[in-house]
Amino acid sequence: MDRLDDEDIGVIWARHYPKRAERASSMSLCVTLTMIIKQRAKSADQYDPAKLEPALALAHIPKEQFETVENELAAQRT
Repeated sequence: MDRLDDEDIGVIWARHYPKRAERASSMSLCVTLTMIIKQRAKSADQYDPAKLEPALALAHIPKEQFETVENELAAQRT
């Protein structure tokens, strides 16, 4: 499978982020995209928070939206 381009991630995010509360499929896509972004923000196999903002910027994903999805996911786990 080919790697998703940053631009593609941004397009998918923009389409599904607003729908995530209504549609489980949109939430699943957003969660998957957060995992991809975190994977791209790794340095030597460890997550590097300093690399998160550049990875989000490349994909045109607002940090606040990214954090919202992460918080929503954490709330679902509890």
